[in-house]
Amino acid sequence: MGGKLVAAAALFVGLSAGALAADVSERVAAQIKAGVNANTNGAVRVEQINTTPLTNIYEVISEGEIFYVNETGRYSFVGGSLMDLKSKTDLTALQQDKRMVIPFNKLPLQHAIKEVHGDGSRVMALFEDPFCPICRVFTKFVDQIDNVTIYRFIFPITDRRSQSLARMAWCSRDRAGVWKAIMDGARPQLPESCNTDGLVEILKLGERYGMNNTPTVVLASGKRLVGATPPEQFMEELERGGRLKADQR
Repeated sequence: MGGKLVAAAALFVGLSAGALAADVSERVAAQIKAGVNANTNGAVRVEQINTTPLTNIYEVISEGEIFYVNETGRYSFVGGSLMDLKSKTDLTALQQDKRMVIPFNKLPLQHAIKEVHGDGSRVMALFEDPFCPICRVFTKFVDQIDNVTIYRFIFPITDRRSQSLARMAWCSRDRAGVWKAIMDGARPQLPESCNTDGLVEILKLGERYGMNNTPTVVLASGKRLVGATPPEQFMEELERGGRLKADQR
């Protein structure tokens, strides 16, 4: 989505003026032209407007580029996203972010490995897999974060071998210690026979919320961060969304 937004931003810069197509009424054409001009602060200037098979959706041409707007010139389809030109908001990305939210109180925290660093004031859940290269790097970064409560979830989805290691850690009396060793690269030979219902519950939660990649972080706010989030950005996200509200405590 980030690449699409960059492409959209590029489209809104340095476009020039021109004439309007004849198959659009003068009133609608004038309204679209004025709306696009106002909502982009004059950065996008219309050359041509054409009708489309869709009611109240119009094709706009500017310096050879094509995008689509509604009749007010406020809403536009650009690069597969619906944009609010006035507020400069990618509405598609906004909806995708909402769909990515996982309510923190829906997580089976009783099955997590809990760690408290410092005052534990910020809260996050981390889903990780030992055969995920990024996870092995990210887990070391997380180890260094201060003033955070971490709920680590054993989440073996990357490789079949992960499932065996997950069961070894799950069935161990020292679940936290064995899991840390596994994430550090150890490949122990330990019993795998015990009640793994909790591990299955974690995997079912991942399936329910479409968690297909590791590492995945869920902040107290419910925001989901997937993959290799740059450290500086991650710390900003943790500070912004990592504190439980009173009704979550």
